[in-house]
Amino acid sequence: MLIFLYGPDDYRRHKAKKEIMVRSEKNHNGARPAVFNMENRDDADNFEAFTRNQSIFEATKSAILENAFVMDAAPLAKILKPLVADENTNVLLSERKKPVKELGFLLKEPVVVREFENLAGPEWLSFIKTEAKAAGVAVDDAAMRFLGGVYAGDSWALATELQKLASFKPAVLRKDLDAFDFEIAPDYWSLMNGMKSRDIRNRIMALEKLFAANDPAAKTFNMLASQWREKIPQMAAYDFMVKSGKLNYEEALLDLVLKN
Repeated sequence: MLIFLYGPDDYRRHKAKKEIMVRSEKNHNGARPAVFNMENRDDADNFEAFTRNQSIFEATKSAILENAFVMDAAPLAKILKPLVADENTNVLLSERKKPVKELGFLLKEPVVVREFENLAGPEWLSFIKTEAKAAGVAVDDAAMRFLGGVYAGDSWALATELQKLASFKPAVLRKDLDAFDFEIAPDYWSLMNGMKSRDIRNRIMALEKLFAANDPAAKTFNMLASQWREKIPQMAAYDFMVKSGKLNYEEALLDLVLKN
């Protein structure tokens, strides 16, 4: 069986993924699903072997496939298609984007599909209310609408902020938020797309606005890397230089903007 989660809302998609993993462990006596990262060539080979071999300990086996769409579509489809009707092998994929045509079967039954678009309007406010309750903080309607504007399109940052607010007080009013010096965030995804513009002026302008929004540079770098597939090798090289101390993420983003 294949389970396919997709969409730009990383927080809700990641939460659904964790819930599925917990259920899997519960149903398999605490055994965790195998994890294969397709950015690793060895993992790609190991995953194919995993799908062919039957466990001698369990009637069914489970796996998490990370960064599946890094692999070429044709060989990936060849591995995944037989699993659609395989009741003894459960594989979970979680991706930001829809699959390409060769992997279109991931959007059709009997694949279990869940889409996670960024929430807006009443659904977004309902999500804020639910997350506030889960974090243990009561937020009045005015504060909820204000937070909805600040973190529009970024449910992960919204959930993190609610947890921080809960550590200060159990109930938050709109006037309480003034002490936190919030500012309505720019259209995040438009700026991310601006970073990919062919016009260097647009790229520099988008980067300046992202820096001015005070979002962590690491977050911007990783979000950009996740949606700019043709730049994966270049982004990986930047990431290696950052982790080896040769650059920081701000410098990597600036270099990318100037050289793209």
